[in-house]
Amino acid sequence: MKAVAPPALPEENWAELGPAMKALNERQREFVRHLVKDKPGYGALTRAYRKAGYGKNSRAATLSKEAHHMSRDERIIAAIAEESRKVVRMGHPEIVAAAFNLVRSPEHRDHGKAVFGLLDRLDPVQTKHSIDVTHRTIDPDQEALEELRAARKLGATREKLVELYGANGLDRLEALEAIDNARRADAAKIIEHQPETGHDQ
Repeated sequence: MKAVAPPALPEENWAELGPAMKALNERQREFVRHLVKDKPGYGALTRAYRKAGYGKNSRAATLSKEAHHMSRDERIIAAIAEESRKVVRMGHPEIVAAAFNLVRSPEHRDHGKAVFGLLDRLDPVQTKHSIDVTHRTIDPDQEALEELRAARKLGATREKLVELYGANGLDRLEALEAIDNARRADAAKIIEHQPETGHDQ
C-alpha cells in the first residue's frame, strides 16, 4: 500500500500561537508541530527533529541524541502540551460521533456509561443553593488531564490518545495523572483516619 503523506502544516500565524509556542524559536516550533501531528511511534522524535531543519550533517546516533535532549526541554514540553490540547479540541466532533455510536448501540457493554456520561455533560444536575463568586486560575496541566480522562470515558483507545497527544505528550500526561491519583489517595486516607473531635453537649 502506498504511504500517504501527512497533511502540510499551515503557515505560521503569530496571533494563533499560545504563550508556550511563542516562547520558542521558529525551528523549535516546527519540531513541536511535527512531533504532535506526524505519525507517532519509533523514530518520531528524530523525524520531527530532522523535519524542523536540525542535524542536517549529523550522524543518525547523534541526531537521535539531540532530538531526545530537545524533547526534555521544559519549554518544549509545555509547547507540546499546548499544541496537543488544540488537536484534542479539533477532534471533539469525532469523539462526539463515537459517543453517539455507543448511545445508539444498546447491546454494547459501555452503552449505559455513554448515556449517563452524555447526560451529565449536556444537562448536569444542579444542586447548588447559594451563589459563590470564585476566581481561579486554570492550570493547563490539570485541564489537559481532565480532557484525557473525558476522552477515555468516551471510549478513546490508547492508539487514538497517542495520535491526539503524541507519544511523549501522552507519557507526560500519564505521569502527571499518576502523581495526581497518588495525591488524591493520600488526601482520602487522611480524611478517613481523621479522629472525631466533636462532643455532645
